[in-house]
Amino acid sequence: MLDGERRMELVNKAIDDFGRLLCDYRKEHFLTLQDMSLLVGCSPSYIHRIENKKRNPDMDFRIRILSAGMNWSAEDIYAYMEAFISKESKERGNELE
Repeated sequence: MLDGERRMELVNKAIDDFGRLLCDYRKEHFLTLQDMSLLVGCSPSYIHRIENKKRNPDMDFRIRILSAGMNWSAEDIYAYMEAFISKESKERGNELE
């Protein structure tokens, strides 16, 4: 589990640029595309496309990446989901105005 300030920093980064967060994590931990793909159960090319904003994974797959690939705790993932939903709700509210 991360401390509160670090958690929110990573949560915001995950919301703003999930692919960059994934790429940064992978490189900081010396993981190849193949390594990450084996951890989360997909192809290396799919990881590459996420990192390069060519694919936007659904929430289930994001959670798999955060938990199995990046070792986020359940509490950290919950904070991410809560912030993600809040942001989506605000954006949809602005669309209705």
